[in-house]
Amino acid sequence: MSVRGGLAGSLLVLASVAVAAEPRLHLKNHRLALVDDLEEFLSELPKRRSLDRSHVLIEFGEPPALEQVFELEQRGVRVVGYVPDTGLLVSAPDYVRFDGMGVRWAGRLRAPDKLSPLLAGGDTWRCVVEFHPDVPQAEARALVQEHLLEILEHADLRSNELLVVGEAARLQHLAEWDEVSYIYPASEQLLSGEPVHACTGALTVWGTLAQYVAHAGEGWDGPGRGAADLRYYLAQLARSLPREQVQGEILRALQEWARYVEINFTAADDEWGPRTLRFLFARGAHGDSYPFDGRGRVLAHAFYPAPPNPEPIAGDVHLDDDEPWRIGDYLDVFSVVLHEIGHALGLGHSDKPGTVMYPYYRKLTGLSAEDIAAIRELYATREQVLTPQPPSQPTPTPSPPQTPSSPPSQPPTTPTTPADPQPPANPKTPSGADTVAPALAITYPASTSFLTSSASITLRGTASDNVGVTQVVWSSSTGASGTAQGTTQWTAGPIPLNQGTNTVIVRARDAAGNAGWRSVVVTRR
Repeated sequence: MSVRGGLAGSLLVLASVAVAAEPRLHLKNHRLALVDDLEEFLSELPKRRSLDRSHVLIEFGEPPALEQVFELEQRGVRVVGYVPDTGLLVSAPDYVRFDGMGVRWAGRLRAPDKLSPLLAGGDTWRCVVEFHPDVPQAEARALVQEHLLEILEHADLRSNELLVVGEAARLQHLAEWDEVSYIYPASEQLLSGEPVHACTGALTVWGTLAQYVAHAGEGWDGPGRGAADLRYYLAQLARSLPREQVQGEILRALQEWARYVEINFTAADDEWGPRTLRFLFARGAHGDSYPFDGRGRVLAHAFYPAPPNPEPIAGDVHLDDDEPWRIGDYLDVFSVVLHEIGHALGLGHSDKPGTVMYPYYRKLTGLSAEDIAAIRELYATREQVLTPQPPSQPTPTPSPPQTPSSPPSQPPTTPTTPADPQPPANPKTPSGADTVAPALAITYPASTSFLTSSASITLRGTASDNVGVTQVVWSSSTGASGTAQGTTQWTAGPIPLNQGTNTVIVRARDAAGNAGWRSVVVTRR
């Protein structure tokens, strides 16, 4: 077997079961299912700058497990991204074999799969070229320049993207290269050089999703287009604005999605309860392994529903409290929260500029027709679109007010109750009291994902607070819970483990009721 045919030979082990099995991956272009001859398709290595590796989509019969990822690593395979519901994008050496791993389908993105349907027509394309996350930017730039395409510089682009202008035919040829992930239309804000903020993508236990992914999972209602009853909890909100104003904008954003599909939101008493969207403004490290970076760049992130994410973090929305948030102006709370709720409901990013779910935020007043059509692919259409009393017009806030100048307007009615919703209890103490959450660290295990064959695990860590930590408690997805021994130096366990994936959450509390938390995913073989 030649080196060129090495990957094909290894993947042909799958061909007998994969030719008849259409991939179930949630891609925007579904041409992967139209491969007639998998053997011939896999035997032709793509154009690539790497000498011995290429990017391969692999799909398992079930969502990938941590032990399968470890086995991939042992075979020289690097996981690059998650492809809902049961797939991974990997960088694989030509000699790799996937036999014995439960892989039901394997293949590559072809050039047509990488082109947004919105790019059809025209001799010149102005677009964003997304590269796979493991492609160095120097390699990406060299590849674009070799195709005689123009790169427009923009400081606010996502790290694995380039703004490119050129002949459509040349961009189509660029898409044939293995390093290219997806190509989609650029917005006028990007093309004009205006400052923008990028959404880095909603989060899963395997990382963010690529632009070519349509949505993650089936939504909170499960397979098909059904209704969903969800709860929301307003934890710490933006320090730069009155709480009542931020609360009103979040409720308005929830209501906007619920106007068009059968999703009902009610206030939650328990911020850690299942099917609860928890809204949190935080600074730096805040318990989820994705610390904020201070003012600028990353504004917010959200977590997709369960599955693929475990409870209780599924559906949570976090915003960087170091940002100068405003109402109805630049860095508009409503616009950013509206986008992140779309992710929390299961949507990926849109290719169309001007939509709420386009990957670069802009100030918006509501959902576009494309956003509505996208969410209706996951949930049942609300037969009579709700048109409640419109909220008062947001007033731009050129500087953070110290106190509200007048009582805030009543928040809008949500679709689930005939009366105005009551906000959840403020988990913080009254104004002027301690509002600093304890800092918590898990020192064992050192990783947020851990594999073991034991029936239980004992966690260890540290906690600190500006006043003092009063208690450290833990809870597990198995239903078990308990109080750790110690506070500043604590030990939790033994914590029972079920076979498969277990999520353990540790919380540190102070006397004022503030809480900090960390989680770890433990897979028991």
